[in-house]
Amino acid sequence: MEDCTKALSFLQQALDLQFKSRSENHPSLATTYNNLGLIHNSMKDYSTALSFYEKALVIQQNSKSTRDQSLATTYFNMGLTYYSMKTYSTAISLFEKALAIQQKLLPSDHQDLANTYYNIGLTYDAMNNYQNAISYYEKACTIHEKDPAKNASSLANVYSNIGSTYHSMKNYSDAINYYQKAIAIQEKILSADDPSLATTYNNIAIAYDFVDDKQNALLFHQKALVIREKVLSANDPALASTYRNIASIYHSMNNYSDAISYYRKLITIEEKILLPNDSSLGTTYNNIATASDFIDDKQNALLFHEKALVVREKTLSPNDPLLAATYNNIASIHHSMKNYSDAVNFYRKAITIEENILSSDDPSLGTTYNNIAVAYGFIDDQQNALLFHQKALVIREKVLPNNDPALAATYRNIASIYHSMNNYSDAVNFYRKALTIMEQTLSPDDPSLGTTYNNLAVAYDSMNDKTNALLFYQKALAIREKILRPKDPSLASIYSSVAVIYSSMEMKTEAAQFYEKSLNIQESLTSPNHSSMYVIHFNTARIYEDLRNYDEALKHAERSLSHARLAFGSDHEKVRNVERYINILRSSK
Repeated sequence: MEDCTKALSFLQQALDLQFKSRSENHPSLATTYNNLGLIHNSMKDYSTALSFYEKALVIQQNSKSTRDQSLATTYFNMGLTYYSMKTYSTAISLFEKALAIQQKLLPSDHQDLANTYYNIGLTYDAMNNYQNAISYYEKACTIHEKDPAKNASSLANVYSNIGSTYHSMKNYSDAINYYQKAIAIQEKILSADDPSLATTYNNIAIAYDFVDDKQNALLFHQKALVIREKVLSANDPALASTYRNIASIYHSMNNYSDAISYYRKLITIEEKILLPNDSSLGTTYNNIATASDFIDDKQNALLFHEKALVVREKTLSPNDPLLAATYNNIASIHHSMKNYSDAVNFYRKAITIEENILSSDDPSLGTTYNNIAVAYGFIDDQQNALLFHQKALVIREKVLPNNDPALAATYRNIASIYHSMNNYSDAVNFYRKALTIMEQTLSPDDPSLGTTYNNLAVAYDSMNDKTNALLFYQKALAIREKILRPKDPSLASIYSSVAVIYSSMEMKTEAAQFYEKSLNIQESLTSPNHSSMYVIHFNTARIYEDLRNYDEALKHAERSLSHARLAFGSDHEKVRNVERYINILRSSK
């Protein structure tokens, strides 16, 4: 600014001298007016700059001695000023007037022509008229490429701008091509830490990211970062932007630890230069929270989602989808941390928004209904769990195909709640709906299919429908015997249940076989359940008694007694009952 003030002072003195010695229309005055215009333009005093250019123009248009090239220069300078004022149509008009004169007077490869083509391209670019911008950039390129060594700097600028224009047109492949041309020159003629090199590295990185070339995107963002960390202040927004871009790429590559590292660098800057309620800060908090969640760092995930929430509750409308997403994210983390009451609270906040902004059958609403239903289930609020599972079901039956696994999961969840409420008929109905889908979509030995068969069997058993209970226990058993080791404890439970059903159906031999299978597993456990084994041995003894196999009955009765003593102590009534039973068996022999 000081240099500009000095220059203006000297030019004003020169102008005063010219006024004294020359006529007011002398061509030398036009030159001085032009120079004054240039100085005011550099000071962003555009209206004063234009007033001086217009004075020069009046002289040049009326003077017979003025060379047309001087007139072209004034048109060009005025074009630059109108460009700076964002009055692009006027700028184009003036550049074209300059160009018309230059094309008459200058050889086709003159640098002044290239400069005018370039600035017309810039102006069309600013007007989003990308085709014309590229056309004029290429005209400038053609001239510069005739002497690339001499015009290296200008050529790099044009290549970079063509790349940027293709970028704006979403033609990322051509953008990358021209950015590469610019970089090839810039790396030769610029210092290794030149900011304009960092800008081109940044631009090509963004273009690579758009074509999903994450490796090259990361490479060039890191090249830009090396320069920017050297030449920019620690809190510069451009540095923040680079940290954000690198974090985003690591995030998309599932490299969450490195993503978090760069998000933290970004936050350090943003918390210093942005207002506490700036939406960009809210976005960064959200992103680091999401990354933390992916590496199972629930505490930091919750912390940063809550920071994002503070910003978003201040800056967003009450029904903004981003606010709903934040409530859902916080609810999900509380859910995963088993803070089900807090999860329910935030799911309800999300639902309040989603019910206002989404259609009644939106799948996202169905997902939130499902999630809150599961959370209610964990705090044993079966009524609300059922209510929200049914809401989810209404949506999912509308929008999902008949055999969608999410629909099967909802049927299974509703069945489980009815089961826990002892409403076995409805439980059976929904287990069967779930099975219809699962049998179509899962392999025959899928563990979840085995679990559903088992649950359905238990429900039928509770309804005293022994035939169906036995059928589905056998289906569950067929799967579990395939996929589990022979002495898996979960097999023992099913063997016992099947034995009970066979016993109730007076199929004593089969009952004895399944009790023996159950006991064979339980007795192999390092920490047997004595109270359970006391019951099973006792029941097995009764079965063998019915079969008049008193030796086996006595053997199991004595084992029942041993487990009863270990489970309840020697003086317990249950122990005395077994002792009396053993005496009866001995007398029966």
